[in-house]
Amino acid sequence: MKRILTILAQVLALIAAWYAADRAAAWLHLPFSGGVVGLLVMVALLLSGALRPAAVEQGADWLLSNMLLFFIPLVVSVVQFTDLLKSDGLRLFAAIGLGFISVLLATAFTVEWVCRLERGRRLRRLRSERAA
Repeated sequence: MKRILTILAQVLALIAAWYAADRAAAWLHLPFSGGVVGLLVMVALLLSGALRPAAVEQGADWLLSNMLLFFIPLVVSVVQFTDLLKSDGLRLFAAIGLGFISVLLATAFTVEWVCRLERGRRLRRLRSERAA
């Protein structure tokens, strides 16, 4: 029961963080979505140590493991709008594909950048411990 409550609390915290980032992006009239703002804030919090990975790990794992459920409305809408797909399907799929590739690359580069920063921090810490 405690694990379920922990996961629920972490999922709600992640949803609240996304909502706050989305509202901030809209309020600041940023040219990108709140999800990108949330990603940047989350990376900054994790790197600074203000947020420990364990504080969101179980909730994030649950969201990732159930991600397919979030795409069911998309599939239903595709079935409902077959005429639109016949007329503009190629352009829609091109836009979706480019968006998907953009998000994939941005996420990959961000993760790689954070991993390099973390490795550098660990290496500096080990060197300073050996020197002491």
